[in-house]
Amino acid sequence: MRGALCLLLLQLALPAVARAANCRDPGADCSLREAADQVGVGIGAAAQPGFIAGDPNYGPVLAREFNSLTAENHMKWAAVQPALGVYDFTAADALVDFAELNGMAVRGHNLIWDQALVDSTPAYVSSITDPNELRSLLAEHIQTVVGRYKGRVDAWDVVNEPLVLGGTELYENIFFQLLGPGYIAEALELAHAADPNATLFINEVLVSLQGARFDAFLALAADLLSQGAPLHGVGIQGHYFGPPDPVQLEANIRALEELGLVVEITELDILLSGNDDPNQKLERQRTGYFNVVSACMAVTGCRRVTTWGFSDRYTWIDGFVGPQFDPLPFDEDYGRKPAYFGVREALLTRSIPVLPPGVLGLAAILFVLLGLHRLAPAPGRYISAKSVRPLSGSLGSHGRTGPVASERSTGEGSVAQNNVGPQICSNHTRASWVAATAELPLN
Repeated sequence: MRGALCLLLLQLALPAVARAANCRDPGADCSLREAADQVGVGIGAAAQPGFIAGDPNYGPVLAREFNSLTAENHMKWAAVQPALGVYDFTAADALVDFAELNGMAVRGHNLIWDQALVDSTPAYVSSITDPNELRSLLAEHIQTVVGRYKGRVDAWDVVNEPLVLGGTELYENIFFQLLGPGYIAEALELAHAADPNATLFINEVLVSLQGARFDAFLALAADLLSQGAPLHGVGIQGHYFGPPDPVQLEANIRALEELGLVVEITELDILLSGNDDPNQKLERQRTGYFNVVSACMAVTGCRRVTTWGFSDRYTWIDGFVGPQFDPLPFDEDYGRKPAYFGVREALLTRSIPVLPPGVLGLAAILFVLLGLHRLAPAPGRYISAKSVRPLSGSLGSHGRTGPVASERSTGEGSVAQNNVGPQICSNHTRASWVAATAELPLN
């Protein structure tokens, strides 16, 4: 049966290329994922496994609209090693399994995050006083976590927010205090040894505007490269109280690209701002999303945009500054807000390399013959399987999006019914504080 399905897929490869929808056609109503796939970029969202399991609309929208996901909380140090030597990968595994089954890439977030106000470093780490003990623990943690997901997680935020919040110096966290400023390069080396094919990032907030802080971040990246550290990319977080200046943002992205680094917008949300008409607030938010994504699309080295969540139903902003700021592209009922269309329009500003149809067809045929393809879920559907391991019970497959109650929730949700989707041809794992800057300094 599998061989017959692969043969059928081979026979359909060229016609499928020919039938591919053009999201730029008048009247086309592509998903964000379809638009991003057309121009060859990543569009991602931070996700939580409990919402996939407990909300029948969350998983289908996530799989339909995004080709990448980030573990919002469940790969952080305190989540995967809550006690010394005690690992719990239940939630992280559920997210990676969901991503694989739905043809999505995965960003690992994060390996080190130790800051003044909020971080993910457990007390058993921050209480260490012996440099050798900390160095040994750091190596063991990174090797265990990155090694577990070798070949399954395509990128890691190795060090999150290395700079002093709002400042220009390295934050003197426990790793800096005991290991010195070289702890960042050391962590990158450890992650690279655990998975040589993963793209390794440093990720920072408040670096969208030009000035001393961005200059310090740029200098940090350049210094790491000069040391020969395996730094491959940089993340600009993008938590905004209002629309940022797209000219400065694009200039900063270009400056980082000139170092030879991949650049990503890693944690995008834009709060509703102003005291005027609600429709004007939504339009201003739409403009902000368009400007940020367009700034990324204008630079070849900017490869992926990730929103920090995707529905106003589940956003960290509610617990941080209040529930009235609705910072995401989907509303509480998973309806598409103006911001959604701003993102989609901006994605399609990316120039597309034109290849002869024969080249595309040959690539499709080789893709099948090499056993590297799985049938992708149809728009509006996602695949789940019994092998997925959420926080408890089975990861649900819930069909198409429908109306939901409007109450917000920040909990992990309940367990949902499971259905099993097919695997075709192979086990292919994936497609390849408030400052003058108006960014928010968390996550």
